[in-house]
Amino acid sequence: MRPSSRRKRLACGAALVLLAAPVAATAQEGLALARLSLVERGVELSKKGATWQAAVEGGPLQVGQALRTGPDAVARLELPWMALTLGPGSTLRFPDAFLLSASLESGRALVEAQGRDALKLVTGEAEVRGQGRAVVRRQGRETLVTCLAGRFYVQGGETTVTLAAGRGTVVGSGRGPSAPEDVPAPPSEGLWPGKDPVYVAPGEPLQLRWKGDAAGYQLELLPVGSDIVLLQRDVTASPAPIEVPWEGAFRWRVSARSARGLEGVPSEDGLIAVDAK
Repeated sequence: MRPSSRRKRLACGAALVLLAAPVAATAQEGLALARLSLVERGVELSKKGATWQAAVEGGPLQVGQALRTGPDAVARLELPWMALTLGPGSTLRFPDAFLLSASLESGRALVEAQGRDALKLVTGEAEVRGQGRAVVRRQGRETLVTCLAGRFYVQGGETTVTLAAGRGTVVGSGRGPSAPEDVPAPPSEGLWPGKDPVYVAPGEPLQLRWKGDAAGYQLELLPVGSDIVLLQRDVTASPAPIEVPWEGAFRWRVSARSARGLEGVPSEDGLIAVDAK
C-alpha cells in the first residue's frame, strides 16, 4: 500500500503542535492558544465580530476566536498539554475573558489531556475539567459527559460530580449533574471489517457492520498507529456506509449511545486497508 503522505504523517505522530505564544505577546499579535493540526472538509474560523472564513490546517487559534465544523467535518486543536477534536456540526469558542477556558456551544468534543489537567471546557449547562480522555456533547439544552479514561469533574450550578473511566453524567439547563452512571457497553459481536483487514480503493463505499440494539451509535476512523480521529459521525444502526478518501492502513471503532444520548466506550478496532491498485 502507498499511504497518502499527509495522513501517513499523522499516523506517525508528526501532526503539528504549537507551543503557546508568550503571555507578553502584544494585543495586536494576539495570544496563540492552539494550532489546528487537522482540518477535514468544511471547517470555518471566525474572529470576534468578523465573518466566518475557511480554516487552514496548521493555522493558530487565538483568544476571542471561534471554530465550527460542517455536517461531515472534523477538526483537531492541539495545545502544549492537551488536544480537542471537534466532531461534525460543532462550534467551539475561546472567550476573551480573564480566566482561560474553551466554550462548546454545540456538538461534540473529544478531550485528551494525559499529563496535566485539561483546559476547562464550558457549556451552557456545565463546566468540565480533569485529566485523561472524555467526550463532551451539547445537544439542545443538555450537556452529556462520558469519561473514557482518567478522571473528570463535571459541575452544574453548585453541584459537582466525579467521573471515573466508563462513567457518565447528564446536565440539564438549571439542574445539577445526574448521578454518575455506567455508560453503554460497546458492541462486541459482528464487527466487520474485523481483525482481518478489508481492502478497498480510495473513495470506494464500504458498509461497516456490528450487532446491537442501542438507541444510536458513534463511529470513528483513525490511522493505524495513531489516536487522531479522521472521520467521526453519529448513526442510528448497523450497517453504516463509509468512504475513505486516502490511501493507507486505518482502524475503525463504534460506540453505543443510550436513549438519553450518553456515549459509551468504543469497541475493539476493525481494520481497513485502502489501496489504489
